[in-house]
Amino acid sequence: MADSEKVRKPGFFVYGVGARIMRLFSRLYWGLRIDNKDIKKVRSPILAIAPHTSTLDIVPTAATLLPKRYNVVMGKDLFTWKQLRPFIKAFGAIPKDQGAIDIACMRTLKAAAEQGRNILLYPEGKTSLDGKEFYYLGPSIGKFIKFLGCNVVIVQSHGVYLTKPRFIKGFRRGRMETKAKLLFTQEEVKTLSPKEITERVREEMKFNDNIWQQENHVRFKAKDITSNLNYILYKCPKCGAEYEMTAESGLVKCTSCGNTVRYTEYGELLPQGDSRTFDRLDLWVDFERESVLEEIKKEDFSLSEPVTAYIRDDEKNTYVEKGKGSLTIGKEDIVYEGTVEEKQATLTYSLAEVATVVTKNDEGIDLIIDGIPYRFLFDEHKWSYKYELIVEQLFAMKHNLL
Repeated sequence: MADSEKVRKPGFFVYGVGARIMRLFSRLYWGLRIDNKDIKKVRSPILAIAPHTSTLDIVPTAATLLPKRYNVVMGKDLFTWKQLRPFIKAFGAIPKDQGAIDIACMRTLKAAAEQGRNILLYPEGKTSLDGKEFYYLGPSIGKFIKFLGCNVVIVQSHGVYLTKPRFIKGFRRGRMETKAKLLFTQEEVKTLSPKEITERVREEMKFNDNIWQQENHVRFKAKDITSNLNYILYKCPKCGAEYEMTAESGLVKCTSCGNTVRYTEYGELLPQGDSRTFDRLDLWVDFERESVLEEIKKEDFSLSEPVTAYIRDDEKNTYVEKGKGSLTIGKEDIVYEGTVEEKQATLTYSLAEVATVVTKNDEGIDLIIDGIPYRFLFDEHKWSYKYELIVEQLFAMKHNLL
C-alpha cells in the first residue's frame, strides 16, 4: 500500500518555521502555555489525536507537537477556503470528506504511517460549539488506531475554545494551555482490543472549557463577548421561544418575553431582574438538547425549512449554487425537495447510523448524498444548530445513550 502513494512530508518553511512563529505569537498574544515533556522521546510514526475544541486549535496543537511535523487530516471543506489554498500542498494536509466513510483518505493515512510520517487527527470530525467534548465518539476509533499501528499521543487543551468559539469572527484574549502525553505505544496498540482503545480515548478526550474558566476565574477579553452567541443559545429559558434571541453588548435577550442575561468575560451567565438562565453556557445547550428530545419523541415529528442548495466543485475548490427548495428532517432521514440544475429533484440522506452533521456559521448544513457533497443554506439564516441537535439526539435515542 505504501508503494502506491507517496505521502508528502509537511514543508519545513510553511509548517516547521510557520508553527514556530505561531507558537511565539500564541505565547505573547494568547498566553499559550505548553507542557509536552511526556512526548519528547516518542518515535515516529506517531498518530496525534486531540479534541476538536475550536477552528483555532491547529495552532496550539501543532506548536505543542514541535519539533516534529505532522500531516494534518482536514475536512475537504477547508480546501475551499481561499486564504488556505496557497499553503495546503506545502502544509502536507490530507483531505477527508466529513460525515462519510472516506476509503481514499484511509489508504493515504495507512501509506503515511508505513512511510514513517506523523499524523494529526481530530477524531470528533467537527469543532465544539458549546465548549465541551462531542457527547458520542464512535467505536471505530479503536479499529482505526489498530489499523494504523502507530504510537499514539494526545494533546489536551484548555482555553482554546474560549479564545475562538467557532461561531464568532475574530478572537478573544485570555489564556490557552496545552498538555501532550503518550496514550499508547505501538506494542499497546497491537495487544489492546479496539474496545479497550476506544474507551481510553473517550476518557482522555473529555474537556469542558466553561467549567475550567469559572473554576480558574480566567478572563477572556473581547469587543463584544456575546457576539453571535445566539447561534447556539437559540431557545429562551423563560418562555421557550426559539430563534427569538439577540446577543449584543454583553446581553443575551429574548425579543418575545424580554428575558435578559448578561454573559461576562469570566464565563458567568447573570440574570437581569427576574430573568432566568443557567450557570454555564453548556448547561443552556443541555436544556436545548432536552427540549429537542421531547420533540423527536412525538410520532409525527418533522421539521421543514426553505434552503438554497449548493454543490462542492473540487476542481475550483468552491461551492456553486444549484437550486432552491426545502430541507425536511424526520426520524429516519433528511430530505431535500426542490431544484437541482433547474430540474426537480428529491435527495434523501439517511440518518440510520449518523451521529451528527456538519453545520456552518452562515446557517447551513453539509451533507454527502450519493457521493456528492451538498451544502444547504437556510433562507431565514437560522435553524442549522437545531437540526444538528436533532440528529445527535435521534442517534442517542436509537442507541440507548441517553
